[in-house]
Amino acid sequence: MKSDSLGAGDPPVSRAEGNGATDVVERRKVISDRLESLSEVEDGWFEGRGVALDRAGLLWLDQRMADHYVATDLPLPFLCPIETGDVFGEWSLERHLCGIEIDLVARTGSWFDVDRETHEGIDEQILDLDSATGWQWLLDRLRGFVGES
Repeated sequence: MKSDSLGAGDPPVSRAEGNGATDVVERRKVISDRLESLSEVEDGWFEGRGVALDRAGLLWLDQRMADHYVATDLPLPFLCPIETGDVFGEWSLERHLCGIEIDLVARTGSWFDVDRETHEGIDEQILDLDSATGWQWLLDRLRGFVGES
């Protein structure tokens, strides 16, 4: 595909993706289905430059999200491919915009959050997403922002 977006035959991308899902099984399915759809992205998907996502990395991310995220009451992230072949997760919360670029090979995440009122970046952090500590940091950070609502 030679455009800057996923084609009509690709799974829909929705900002509200899964945020109404409350049941753990339903939340797991939303995440797994989305990551599975990302595995179908081919080289060249972004104006001829986008890199296909690593299938083993997507399976790893799916398992890590099942292990650490799905059973929480936190909103599910919007997930999309990044031109470099990784995954971007975004949470658009009432006061904060939070995002993480997930490197599927290094198994790390580059986290950022921005205060919507001041438009200032609050935090940037590199997380080891192959460890419980990295996931705990992410969950605690999101809980703090969701608790502000």
